[in-house]
Amino acid sequence: MEKTTMTVEKLESYRGLTSEMKALQQQITSLYDTYRSPQLMNNGSHSMSAGSPTESAVSKILKLEKIYRNKYEVAVDLLAEIENWLSHVDDAEIRSICRHHYLLNKNWSQTSAIVCGYPSYYSARKKIMRYFGREK
Repeated sequence: MEKTTMTVEKLESYRGLTSEMKALQQQITSLYDTYRSPQLMNNGSHSMSAGSPTESAVSKILKLEKIYRNKYEVAVDLLAEIENWLSHVDDAEIRSICRHHYLLNKNWSQTSAIVCGYPSYYSARKKIMRYFGREK
């Protein structure tokens, strides 16, 4: 197993990607309610063309699901890279902070409360930034 180089940017990109995927999933779910969905009309106007709102919703759902699948594949690859990197990190506290903040999408205060025992925006974040050489 090869040791990979990790950056804060890669960790943040995974966190952002998973957040974006959750939003896409919510958008897809909202399109299943064709009566109430605000996403059926592009510009807020009422369409005079003959067409089924269900057909329009299905088309948009299929398009969004394709985007979701592509993002999922990227996320799986990035997660494998992060997990490989985490398996080589000697400091258990750094591993735990990375897992809670970047992989489980917890904010810095929640991560600090879990790992350090007290809620603080700065404590867990500072440890990560020091680990990556961003702060002294």
